[in-house]
Amino acid sequence: MNDDGEAPQTAARYGPFAIAIVTMSIVVWPIAFNLGAFGEVFYLDVFQFVVVASAGLGISLLSSPYHGGRRLFTSLALAAPAAWFVLAVVVTESTAEAATGPVLGPLAFVIAVVAVPVVLKMVTDMFVPGFRAFDQRKLLYGGLAIIVAIAVVSFAAGRNNQRFLTCGDFKVAGSDQPSNCQQE
Repeated sequence: MNDDGEAPQTAARYGPFAIAIVTMSIVVWPIAFNLGAFGEVFYLDVFQFVVVASAGLGISLLSSPYHGGRRLFTSLALAAPAAWFVLAVVVTESTAEAATGPVLGPLAFVIAVVAVPVVLKMVTDMFVPGFRAFDQRKLLYGGLAIIVAIAVVSFAAGRNNQRFLTCGDFKVAGSDQPSNCQQE
């Protein structure tokens, strides 16, 4: 037992899970804040997701033995974001135009709905290799609840940024100023 009355094994066992939740929360915060403040998901966040999915595809192909349909689904889900970008540029010459188009726009939504959980699972498996040994439901739902709570708070902070930040704060950070920022 340590000074907190906790067995050192517990901290070591849940440490990777904590790292995964903190890492995912750091990623979620700016996306939700910017969505609240500007009503947009910034292109940098989209590109980061494409990079993570593409890197995950490469890692998966290099490190995993073939496991049939499950591996094919995972590979397709990880390849889909980058494939959409290439398709969008080839078809419309503009990802912005493609995102609002009648075919590629809804396809981007479907890809996000399928790829985001696959990427989150991949990241969780990387950071928490022993995840299956934990009480999965408790950790999964608890971890998701933490991340969702952080996203909700971040969105609310972005929507109400004038209570926390001034227009000058956005300017100094090199960001656009939201329409509702507090003038100095």
